[in-house]
Amino acid sequence: MKLSNNTRLLAIDPSLTASGWALFSLASCKPQQAGVIYPPKSSYPLAYRLKKLQEEVETLLTEFSFTNSDILVCEAAATIIRNPMSAMKVERVRGIFETVARSNGCLVPGRINPRTVQSELLGMSGKQLPRKEVKEQARLVAEKLFPQINSNKKKLPQDVIDALLIGELAINRIRLAGQTNSPLSAVFDSKEDINQKNYSQNFNPRNKRKLPRR
Repeated sequence: MKLSNNTRLLAIDPSLTASGWALFSLASCKPQQAGVIYPPKSSYPLAYRLKKLQEEVETLLTEFSFTNSDILVCEAAATIIRNPMSAMKVERVRGIFETVARSNGCLVPGRINPRTVQSELLGMSGKQLPRKEVKEQARLVAEKLFPQINSNKKKLPQDVIDALLIGELAINRIRLAGQTNSPLSAVFDSKEDINQKNYSQNFNPRNKRKLPRR
């Protein structure tokens, strides 16, 4: 795949409750839009929730006219799995995003491990910190990296914050691939980022936001 200034990256923080997404321009390396996809609540059958989620993902990629010049990257599963059943459901969500992207001809080079985000962007290493502390640090870092999000009157959902950070790290890796003339799969595919190998839907509208320019 040959990248161009028109190439875009869609970064995904997958969840069966609320999937955050952030659309980046490869030319500016900045986010253009961001939002959340809300599948039906857990009171609905799982198959129905996944079906509705897929419809929303298909609509999103159609609205953005995603083609074979664009890229989609999801956050990978956590290194430590505390709830295997929940993890397997989220893995199905990842699969929906990635399958729909591939059916549109988009490149899905790999995933970003959440621990990599914590170590490379949040400056956290060693013992896993409490979730609340990690989320607070993530918002602080995102506000520094993307000052334009502070001009939003309404506080951005944490799912969007996470998608923005995933996108930032993915952009860095895409740039690295270009600088070293390496295939994208080489800078994404690693044991750390691809641990999915360890694994054997009333409906709320998507909360779309256009991020203001600096």
